[in-house]
Amino acid sequence: MWSDLGTKDEYEAEYGDKPLGEFVREIVGLDMNAAKEAFSEYLDGANLDSGQIYFVNQIVEYIVHNGLMKDLSVLQEAPFTDQGNVVELFTDFTVWAEIRKVIESINANATVA
Repeated sequence: MWSDLGTKDEYEAEYGDKPLGEFVREIVGLDMNAAKEAFSEYLDGANLDSGQIYFVNQIVEYIVHNGLMKDLSVLQEAPFTDQGNVVELFTDFTVWAEIRKVIESINANATVA
């Protein structure tokens, strides 16, 4: 691959130590079905209210478009906050912690070489 697209040194000079998988995900995003599958426990089986489901769907849309979600501060902006912020929506913080683990898992999958 490196001989066809340039050398690894050229890549590193341009993008630093960013994993190639992360770079590709940022360009092409993540498949909608894969993103929905990752969050299916919260979209299909959990007892979430409409505001929580909206929030999770916004996370899915963001990850589909951007490939990952490394900067969680985006969750403090619209459209994520349109129906409340994380603290307001997830009074049971264990549910939010599990959702965050899914986000972290998606991010980690992009860094696997």
